[in-house]
Parts: sequence; C-alpha cells; structure tokens
Amino acid sequence: MKIAIITLPLHTNYGGLLQAFALKSTLEGLGHEVTVVDLKDKMPLPVWYKAPFIYASRALKKMLKQSSGIEVFRELKFRRELPVRAAQTQKFVERLIDPRIVKSYKNVKEGEYDAFVVGSDQVWRPRYFGKIEDAFLMFTRDWPVLRISYAASFGTDQLEYEYEMLQSCSKLMEGFDAVSVREDVAVKMCEEWFGYENASHVLDPVMLLDVQKYKELAAEAAEHPCKGKIMTYLLDPTKEKAAVVDFMTRVSGMEVAQSPKTYVVPPVQQWLADFCDADFVVTDSFHGCVLSLLLHKKFIAVGNSLRGMSRMNSLLTMFGLDDRLVQGIDPEDDGEFWLAEPDWEAVDAVLAQQREKSLEFLAEALKKEVTNG
Repeated sequence: MKIAIITLPLHTNYGGLLQAFALKSTLEGLGHEVTVVDLKDKMPLPVWYKAPFIYASRALKKMLKQSSGIEVFRELKFRRELPVRAAQTQKFVERLIDPRIVKSYKNVKEGEYDAFVVGSDQVWRPRYFGKIEDAFLMFTRDWPVLRISYAASFGTDQLEYEYEMLQSCSKLMEGFDAVSVREDVAVKMCEEWFGYENASHVLDPVMLLDVQKYKELAAEAAEHPCKGKIMTYLLDPTKEKAAVVDFMTRVSGMEVAQSPKTYVVPPVQQWLADFCDADFVVTDSFHGCVLSLLLHKKFIAVGNSLRGMSRMNSLLTMFGLDDRLVQGIDPEDDGEFWLAEPDWEAVDAVLAQQREKSLEFLAEALKKEVTNG
C-alpha cells in the first residue's frame, strides 16, 4: 500500500524530525511504501493591512520589556535564517526521511496514494499547522482513500479552535477511518469538541522503534560533551528552570554539559548522543522526556506551560513517573528522590504493552476497506 504521512514542516525541531522518521520507519516495517509529504512552510507574513499594527504591537512590548526576546520582524528573520540554521538537520531529513516536498497540498493528486496518515506531533494545533483543515485532510475530500490519524496532538487541553474552524474540522474528522491521539485528554477532546467517540490513545511514534536504533544513530556523533554530566534540553529557558539546573548540580556534584554555541543547529545524531551520554537530564520538552524514558536516564521534567502541560502529564502518568514533573524545586530538597533510579523494569513493561497496542491500531486501521470517497 502507498501511504502518505502528513505532519508538521521538517525544519530544526528535533522531536518533530525524530517522530517523522520513526513513523515512516514503523509503517515501512509493516510492509508499506511510505512517503512523508513536507510542506515547505515559509512562515507567512502578516496580511498587509494588519502588518503595521502587529509590528507596532511587538515593538511596544519589546520597548516596555513585557516579553523578553521578542522579535519584531520574526517572520522575515525566520525566512532569512532557516536555510543556514537547518544545514545539519537537513542532512538527516534528506538521508533518513527523504520527503516529497510540496508548496501546497493541492500538489498532491488523487490516485497517488492509497492511504493518508496524519501525525504525529501537534498537527491538530491551529497555531502550528498553517491551514488547519489540511491537517484533517480536506484536500483529499471525495477521494477513495483511507484516512487515519496516528498520535495526533492538540498540544494543549484548551480549545484553540474558532467556531467555524471547529465546525469544518469536526465534519472532516467524521470522514476518518481511524483516529488515534497522543494524549489521554485528547480522547475526551475528540468526543466533546469534535463529536468523534472512537478515538484511541497511542504512543508517540518515537516510542515504537527499539531504542537500539537511536543508539546506532547517536554513534555517528562527532562530539560527546555530555558524557558523565547533566544534560539540559530546555526549549524555553527561564529563571525558574535555571534554578532547577543549579539545584541538580548542587545535590549531584555533577557538572552541566556545555554544548558549543553555534548558529547552525547541531545534527540530530549529536542531540541523540547527548541523551545517550548524559548521567542526568533536565528538560521541558515532550520528546526530551520520551528519550529519557527510552534510554533509562534519571531526569526532571520542568513544566512548560507556554507549550502545553497536558502532553507531558499524559506521557509521564502513563509510565507512573508523573512525580518527576515539576514547576519548580524546593531549595530545601535533599535531592535523594531525583538521584534515585526510577523503576525501569516497570517502565519497560508499560512500554511493551503500549507499543503492542499502538502497533495493533496501525495494522488494523490499514486493513480497513475504503468506505468514503
């Protein structure tokens, strides 16, 4: 069967790249011919009549220091810098994902694929997916194809859809042959907001592959700055998160790994090697938690309210490690809990069970007969 994967643009987000690689690898392992369709999103500029107000608002906030690090002309900056920043991650994309690049989903034609799989990552979060209806396969409407979501995420437990957007996406979801989501709360969201009652809760695709695959990729890394040290993988650094890192250095006696400062985003293989080498991980990233679990790394997950707490809550609760998710740290804490090894046997038992369930969802979904079109 020819399958097209619809996911977020393949730029420099390590978790996004790894999940796309993992989902493609998993579907190929099930015997299918798989293509990741990569929409080259240039970050659209604000509509011309809104642009002066948007830029002025950002400039004022920056001047008043209401939002640190704000970029007034961030869309232009993104377009200018991405080709340089993504030079190393692009090598991973070209070699291991080999996507079909399109300027618009209108370039995908009827008859090219037998099935479309939407996911994973925050594909159902309007702020991340350009035209959100395309994440619900509007461009395949009336085509005789299978429509499946695998581990699609809303990114939050809050409704971020405008009324008309919700109505159109609910109608499109009705046309799916099988729906699965990445967070437990998303099952309820599908039912209550979209009227879809049969959504399944499955693993992120990164957790479907054997951990040895990631170790093999990590072995390609040229440097090992995290060996025997604390690795910090923080997407949104804050004073509170810095305090957590300082706390861990104090109670553990370990150094914090100092990754070389570089404008170009390091290779995915280097990122994986840092996780493999570290003795402890401090992260506010969903996929940072995923790799910590797979590689049996002691870790602290610092809540990232900017990007959505439900994702990490759901993941860590599934594995009985939700007590490792914090918003801050008590300076009087002696660190004993954090330095103790989690029950990795129990974690692996849950992983095996959930992996079997998730793979069964995919296999059964792809066996269904096309009923719409």
